[in-house]
Formats: sequence, C-alpha cells, structure tokens
Amino acid sequence: MYFSNIQLLMLIFAFIIVVFSAIKVYQIKKEYLIKQRELEAEFERIELERQKIKVSMSEPKKVNK
Repeated sequence: MYFSNIQLLMLIFAFIIVVFSAIKVYQIKKEYLIKQRELEAEFERIELERQKIKVSMSEPKKVNK
C-alpha cells in the first residue's frame, strides 16, 4: 500500500495533533490533581479551625476569684 505525498503529510499532521492533544490532557490532569490536593488541604485547615472554635466555645469560662 503506497501513500501519496499529501496523504503522508496529512498522516504526519494527524499524528502530531494526537501527540500534542495527549500532552495537553496530561498537563490538565496534573493541574487538576494539584488543585484537588490544595483544596483538600484547605478543607482540612477549615475543619481544624471549626473544631478549635467548637472546643473553645464548649469550655466553661474560668472566673477569677
């Protein structure tokens, strides 16, 4: 099976597009995972702040005599 020059160029161009698309998908996935980790860390920080507030509000106030 023989390819003409234009078919060969189109095949190479399509292959290049596929490679660039795969690279872009990988970059987006990596950015998504980084952002997800940042959001999880922020959520944990907020949960700790909430727990601190609950603990400080549930502790009885000390009265100095």
